Amino acid sequence: MLTKAVRFLLLTEGFAVATFAVGWWGVAVLALFWALVTESIRRPVRFATICAAAGWGSLLLLDAVRGPIGELASRFGGVMGVPPVALIAITLIFPALLAWSAASIGLALRRMIPRSRGERADAAVEPVPSGSGGGVAIADV
Repeated sequence: MLTKAVRFLLLTEGFAVATFAVGWWGVAVLALFWALVTESIRRPVRFATICAAAGWGSLLLLDAVRGPIGELASRFGGVMGVPPVALIAITLIFPALLAWSAASIGLALRRMIPRSRGERADAAVEPVPSGSGGGVAIADV
């Protein structure tokens, strides 16, 4: 059994690698898959959301080490009319929203899938009481 910290690091870097390999939609695919297969996490949607933002944060940190990300944010912020900090915040909010929406869909799908043949996932059906229990029986004439 993996600890929470190890799961956090693995999923965070999974989001970073998926983004680097296939682009931004890799976040949605990984979050959907995560929510479908994970049952040991108490809140898989929140966990995926935080990990996606942290994964993109690690990509931003990698870019900051390699180049002048502050200058780039200042120039783009000037063109768009927003402060540089807002661009960095939007960059982190975007994968969080992607992961949140995809993980929510995955969790809803997982709840709809029956776990065993005799079990229904939506709700337990109450048994219908028989007519011999002292109730009123109505018969067609």
